[in-house]
Amino acid sequence: MICTSYWNNVENKMENTKKLFPVECAGKVGFIDEDNKIVVDYIYDETYPFSVGLALVRKNGWWGYIDKTGKEVIPCIYYPAWSFTKTGLAAVCIEGKYGFIDTTGKEVIPFIYDEARYFSKDGKAKVKLNGEVFYIDTKGNRVE
Repeated sequence: MICTSYWNNVENKMENTKKLFPVECAGKVGFIDEDNKIVVDYIYDETYPFSVGLALVRKNGWWGYIDKTGKEVIPCIYYPAWSFTKTGLAAVCIEGKYGFIDTTGKEVIPFIYDEARYFSKDGKAKVKLNGEVFYIDTKGNRVE
């Protein structure tokens, strides 16, 4: 069976851990290390690069997060979800409402928004609530 690299040399330069590379094999994605050793089995439909120690993964249509050992630290229960940013927060959606979780899966900003995205470098996230679009900070406070 031929497996192909999902991305070429993707790594988070801020992390001082072993590089892992996503690889697709038989329609599923897993991760290998620099020595071509399988670290995360080929069980995911889609993956994104590691960010703050966690990778966003999709399994059976649902999104969650794994650590670099392949342990699913935040279950695949979200649709959709975004990667964690340097703020340590990720936008996720449950039952049509968006909020933000931390790297342990704890809700940090309530699931009240109609839409939400990741935090940008300036520490703001674009959200939509009752038709109004605005920005919030990492505490959930509205900002300009």
